[in-house]
Amino acid sequence: MSRLVNRGFSNASFNILKPMKNKHLLTSILFSVLALNAFAQKGVEDGSVFGHGEDSVRCINNLSIYMPYAKQGDYASALEFWEIAYNECPASRISLYIDGAKIRSWQIESATDPAKKVEYLDKLMQVYDQRIKYFGNTKRYPKEAWILGRKALDFIKYASDDADLSGPHSWLEKSLKDPESTGEPVYALAFMDVSIKQLRKDTSLIESFVNDYLLASKVLDVAMSEAKDSAEIKKVENYRNSVDVIFSNSGVADCSMMERLFGGARMEENKENISFLKGVLSVMKRIKCTDTELYFQASNYVHAIQPTSESAEGLAYQAIKKEDYTTAASFLQEALSMEKDNMKKADLEYLTATVLFAARNKSDARTHALRAAELNPSSGMPYILIAKMYASSTNIYAGDPVLERSVYWVAVDKLVKARSVDASVAEEANSLISSYSAQFPRKEDVFMHPQVKEGQYFTVGGWIGERTICR
Repeated sequence: MSRLVNRGFSNASFNILKPMKNKHLLTSILFSVLALNAFAQKGVEDGSVFGHGEDSVRCINNLSIYMPYAKQGDYASALEFWEIAYNECPASRISLYIDGAKIRSWQIESATDPAKKVEYLDKLMQVYDQRIKYFGNTKRYPKEAWILGRKALDFIKYASDDADLSGPHSWLEKSLKDPESTGEPVYALAFMDVSIKQLRKDTSLIESFVNDYLLASKVLDVAMSEAKDSAEIKKVENYRNSVDVIFSNSGVADCSMMERLFGGARMEENKENISFLKGVLSVMKRIKCTDTELYFQASNYVHAIQPTSESAEGLAYQAIKKEDYTTAASFLQEALSMEKDNMKKADLEYLTATVLFAARNKSDARTHALRAAELNPSSGMPYILIAKMYASSTNIYAGDPVLERSVYWVAVDKLVKARSVDASVAEEANSLISSYSAQFPRKEDVFMHPQVKEGQYFTVGGWIGERTICR
């Protein structure tokens, strides 16, 4: 009754009312009181952004107090006010969670008691869970898949060495598989890091580990195809190299191991399972097991069901092993017609060039090598291959021991080009340059060839048809 008196009603006013009117007035007062109580509610209670009434003011005040501290990195001063806003008006703004992750991370890093570190890590994980609840599906900010990835990264960063990694494994897997995922390359690397740690604890997870590698590789392939500049390409390449190193050092990346895992009865049981077959093809290619029966078998099954660039390439390798270069070149052309990724097309063009070179069709081989170089300008391998073609073409000037040696000039030109675009081939290029330079015509041998003089231009004939400088 005292609350009603404070709202402006006296005891006397109740006494002079008729019983019936008392009933109606009490009902009216009750609704008024309920309305006043409802007016002061926290956002976490009524689903609003800031809450209502005094609670709304409290939320806005705490937001305005903690934010400058957080911006300055003074998380100790921000903590109390941030926690109030975080707990009472969780839907107010996304910055609550961006700052919250930093504040909880600061708590973990500042704590000296291991039990406190565990407690704060659990609270950090709750920040990500609450962010997903309130901001996990917005157009402006990253979606749930991205948030799960960040959650996993922080767990891996702060958890103890013996922590259960099933949580971050599932978060990263969900993130990488999400069709709307940003495909963060760092998530793929973290996923493989978690996966190899799980494998070391439980060797029965070999197949799961292989599947994880395939998923990580797929995400990185997409990231590479979507890279916008050389810096981004290099960044993705570094992640892919790290993922490949984890896989190659796992003890699983072995042709015989793959045969045991996926060959024999297992392959026959899945000969119409296109997902299984494509996975086998992908991993066998990545670990360079392209001359095995398992690889050929999977290629044949995929090609019969749903021909792909990889299955056609697999059949090409099978033909290469049989030294049937005409068939191999045909399958490679089929693979090229289906491939969309320029880096993979560059590899296929280069492989086609090597096949045609083996078939002694050097002119067409050079055409494909140059296409490979155009598609992947940072690779020197196509130029090294062309150099080898030139060096093997002394028969252009059969019977003329001086002009025969002119092919080494153009061969060295290509080797110089190779090392200029690709430092990784410099050692091989320099070795061949040394070898081929020793084959240059000698000054005492060229007196009968006035067109061959030191420093002047000369066009090497035959199928080569390239201009160079006499040396």
